[in-house]
Amino acid sequence: MLIFNEQIRGRITDGIRKYSRIVAQARQRGMNDRDTSDIIKAMLGDMLGYDPFFDVTTEISVRGRADHAVLLEGKLEFLVVVKAIGIAPNAAHLVRLTGIHTPPYAEWVVLTNADTWACYRLGVGNDRHAELVFRAALGDPKTIEEQATLFFLLSKEGVEQDALSRYWERTRVLNPGRLTAMLLSDEVLGLLKRELMRTANFRTDQQTIMDLLLREVIRPDVALSHVQAINLPLLPQCYAYVPNQHDPTTWKLPYRNPDGTPNADALVLAAMQLGGDGRATGIPADDKAIVKQRLRQAYFELDVSPDELPPSLH
Repeated sequence: MLIFNEQIRGRITDGIRKYSRIVAQARQRGMNDRDTSDIIKAMLGDMLGYDPFFDVTTEISVRGRADHAVLLEGKLEFLVVVKAIGIAPNAAHLVRLTGIHTPPYAEWVVLTNADTWACYRLGVGNDRHAELVFRAALGDPKTIEEQATLFFLLSKEGVEQDALSRYWERTRVLNPGRLTAMLLSDEVLGLLKRELMRTANFRTDQQTIMDLLLREVIRPDVALSHVQAINLPLLPQCYAYVPNQHDPTTWKLPYRNPDGTPNADALVLAAMQLGGDGRATGIPADDKAIVKQRLRQAYFELDVSPDELPPSLH
């Protein structure tokens, strides 16, 4: 059992209150990356319990894209990537920490603008990409106790107890997308069909039940992740390559949400796919220029600068 006592909880909750005020003032002043980095280093010390002189260093970086590294007894625990306080962190800001560019000893990275702290697991292998583990924010509508529980995962005491890995293992198994896939499986849909017949004498088919669950029961964002996972057609504007708008089987590289906003996670994967074996994407060479331009534009909409773009989009 994790030790998360009142002393630790009190330090973190006091830090949330204190730095909520500081971050609000910093946002009004429009602080840049360097100023934001100073606030984050102070939070690592005051709120999360690290020694800012010995546990937090700027000497370790990955292609110049990690601003801080947290080490305990010489072991790298997680990297910290800082964005200016006015920029909302998202997975597209971690393009330099994907694929073969990330050393194998870096498993976790925290992307933060001082207000929002997004923790990602970098995975393993040459195709590793950032997988969101959790997101905590000082101004989040969650109760301060809920926020403190998430920040504890990044605290010195939490890291010493391997709390982050344990949390990731649990959420990986109980992931909403995973449970949604199970709920919409043929076995469960068949069971619901039989139960409706048994309890209400109502005959229907599995597709009708599935449509109802996706439309009325399951949260839209979770339903969307399931639709993407099983490659059900969305809208043509969600894809970077659409040779035939009337044939969803020809659509490739999803990168936007149905409302037109960039989907950071899908965008990162699309750029990685485009940078791999060109034949694997099935996109003709003559069409790749426009596809790259669409992906670049989506990155720019997420406040990613031209020099931060993944190599596949240059």
